[in-house]
Amino acid sequence: MSDTEKNSSPTEKKDPTIITPEDLPQDSSHRTRHTWSYKGKTIDYDAIVGTLRINTPKVKPAASIFYSMFVVVDADGNNDPTRPVTFVFNGGPGSSSTFLMMGSFGPKRISIPDLAPGEGAPYTLIENNEYCLLPVSDIVFIDAAGAGFSQIADKAKAELWSVDGDVAGFSQFIQRWCTKYGRWNSPKYLFGESYGTTRGSLLTLKMEQDGISLTGATLISNILDYAYTFDLNDQYYIGYMPTYAMISQFHHKAGQEKTIKEHAMDARIFAEEYRKALSRGDALDSESKERVAQAYAQLTGLPATYIEDSNLRVPDGRYRKQILRKEEKIVGRYDGRVSGYDMDPISDDETFIVDDAYLSPEYSALANEYLRKELGWETDEERIAFAPFDWTTTEPGKGWVWTHKTPYHMKADEWGYMPFPNTLGDLADAIVQEPKLKVLIGNGYYDLATPFFQTEYDIDHLALPQALRKNIALTYYESGHMIYTAPQALDKLYNDLVKFYTTDADHMSELDERENLPSLQLNL
Repeated sequence: MSDTEKNSSPTEKKDPTIITPEDLPQDSSHRTRHTWSYKGKTIDYDAIVGTLRINTPKVKPAASIFYSMFVVVDADGNNDPTRPVTFVFNGGPGSSSTFLMMGSFGPKRISIPDLAPGEGAPYTLIENNEYCLLPVSDIVFIDAAGAGFSQIADKAKAELWSVDGDVAGFSQFIQRWCTKYGRWNSPKYLFGESYGTTRGSLLTLKMEQDGISLTGATLISNILDYAYTFDLNDQYYIGYMPTYAMISQFHHKAGQEKTIKEHAMDARIFAEEYRKALSRGDALDSESKERVAQAYAQLTGLPATYIEDSNLRVPDGRYRKQILRKEEKIVGRYDGRVSGYDMDPISDDETFIVDDAYLSPEYSALANEYLRKELGWETDEERIAFAPFDWTTTEPGKGWVWTHKTPYHMKADEWGYMPFPNTLGDLADAIVQEPKLKVLIGNGYYDLATPFFQTEYDIDHLALPQALRKNIALTYYESGHMIYTAPQALDKLYNDLVKFYTTDADHMSELDERENLPSLQLNL
C-alpha cells in the first residue's frame, strides 16, 4: 500500500441540513416594470426582488438577505436618487416581511374584511392599493436572516440570531443596498412593527454609528423595554390594564356611556392609582384592596371577586380567557376585537391564538403568489414565516440571544450589558446626536401584545432634553397589533404617515395625539 493510500480518507459527505457560507447564493435581482394608479394619479415604478449577502465578524458571507423593493421611475426608467426611501421590516424576532408587504403600503394589498374569520383560498389582492406609500417614498421590504427567502449560514446563527447581531446585520444590509442602488444621498426612513420597533429603535443609533443618517423612524406596536414583559413585575399589570379596559368597552362589557378617548383616559387615571396600591404588595389593607378591585371591575367588566382572587394582578392570558367566558369565547392577543371559541374554557392556557390563526394562511398564500408569479422570484425554496430558532433556549446558534449592550453612559451594570433589550438609551442617544431625527409612535387601542399605556410609560422615561421631546409624536388607532389590518385604522395611519413625511422635527407636536394626565397630587 502506498503512502498516499495510507494517508487518504474517505470523502466526508456534507450534511444536507447544514448551510455553509459556500452554499449561500450569489447576489442577484429581478426587475419588472409596473404602473400604480388611484383617483387620477398614475405612477410608474420598478419592482425589484433580490438578495444581498452580509457578513459577521466571524463568518463571511454569513447570510443572504432577501428584499422586495418598489421604486418610482420616470418615462425613461430612471429613478430619483434624492427621493426618500423607507426600509420596512416586521418583528418576531426572526420574522419575514410578509404581513407588512402584503397588508400595508405596497402597490398592492391583500383584501380581507375587518374581523373576518379564517376562510379558505382563493384569496384576492387589491390591484391599486389606495394606501400605497410610493407617492411620498420608495419602499424596501426586508426579510430577517433565516426567514422569508433570506438564508443564513449555520455558523453565523450565533451572531445574527441575537439582539445586537440582528441590528448590525440590518445596518450592513442597508449600507450595501445604498451602494448597489446609488441611494446614499436619499432621505432614509425606517418602519418597524412589534419586535421591529425594538430593532428599529436600536437601528436609529447603530446606523448613525455606521455613518448612515436617518431622517425619521415610524415604530408601530412598540416594545422598547423587555423588563416589563415579565408578570412578576407590577409594571406589567399597570401597563396592560388600560388595554383591558379598551377591549372590554369594544365587547360591551364596560364603558358604554363613554367615548373611546374618554374611557382610555379614565383607565390611565385609574392605572396611576392602581400603581400606588400594587406598590404596597402584601401590606395592602383589605379595604383598599376591595376598593381597587371594584374600580378595576367597573373599567374592565371583570368580576371584582375574580380580580381580588387574582391578588389584583390579572395576566393578559387570563384576561383573554375570562372577559367573554359566558359566551364560551376567548379574545385575540394581537387584536382584542377578534374573538373565537376555545377548546378548554376553564384552563388558563388558550387552545390557539384566534386572530393569528385567522390571518396567517391568507397572507402566506398571497405573498408566495405575488413574489413568485408576478414579481418573478424563481426559487424552489420554501418561504419561511419565522426563522426556525428554538424559543425555549438562548444558547447561541440555537435560540435567540436577548443580551443587549447599552450605550456607554447608561446606568447599567459595570460591563454595560443587559440580559434583555432596553432600547430607550439607544433611541435617546440617536435623537441627541441627530437633533432633527423625528419619530412617530403608533399604538393600537386593542393590542394585547404591546399595550399602549406601557409604550407611553417608556417614552416618558427616555430622559431626553426638554427641547428634543417634541421630536416624538404618539398616534392612536382603533385596531390591534397589526394596525393596518383594520381598514379605518389603515386609512388613519396612512394619512398620519403622509403628514409625518412632510413635517420636520420642530413641528412633530402637530401630529402628537397623546392627552396629558391630570397633575399629580402629592401629599408630602
